[in-house]
Amino acid sequence: MAHRADAWILWDLSHSVGAMPLALHAAKVDMAVGCTYKYLNGGPGAPAFLYVRKDLQEQLLSPIWGWFGQKEQFDMALNYRPAAGLTRFLAGTPTILSLSAVEPSVDLILEAGIDRLRVKSVKQTEYLIGLWEETLRPLGVKLNSPRDATCRGSHVSLGHPEGLRIDRALIEEMRVIPDFRYPDNIRFGIAPLYTSFADIHEAMTRLRRLLLERLFEKYPKERPDVT
Repeated sequence: MAHRADAWILWDLSHSVGAMPLALHAAKVDMAVGCTYKYLNGGPGAPAFLYVRKDLQEQLLSPIWGWFGQKEQFDMALNYRPAAGLTRFLAGTPTILSLSAVEPSVDLILEAGIDRLRVKSVKQTEYLIGLWEETLRPLGVKLNSPRDATCRGSHVSLGHPEGLRIDRALIEEMRVIPDFRYPDNIRFGIAPLYTSFADIHEAMTRLRRLLLERLFEKYPKERPDVT
């Protein structure tokens, strides 16, 4: 529809790359961005990435200029001339240590197979939702993620009016690390490469205990800077 209207789309792959198959070339994707610290397991500070369809690369120019994106990089010319192809979208010197952390993770994902990881991811999110339905729904917890697995990635959002305080209690007291997005989303990311079904069961068991014992009530309602 966008292409029929002569428009381009920039896709955000941060919650899909490494967790589900992506065929950007076959789908004729225009542009995409994503991060490597989530399902690509690069860890905090891992670099982002950019995809630009080949026939668009010469038409576009990055607004951030650096010597790695310059034609004839080591000329150190005063006038900036972008390199050909995808290289023109580079900026300054990349963070080599961060890049080196991403590489072995990508190797593991390729070895495991992204299609197999997606199958496991669907089974694990279904398992978490089954636990929610059986043990958490009666306690006032909502399912905020799509019930249909084909409309869902590899995380499950649960909702509760006290979501922020529950999130804090999970992290600080129950040693379960979700994150929180307003107004009420407690997000559980499942990395199928290493998350086990036992991990999911334990996390939901601890969440249920937290709710039954109302352990979240000791935490403040004020919004913190980082959630």
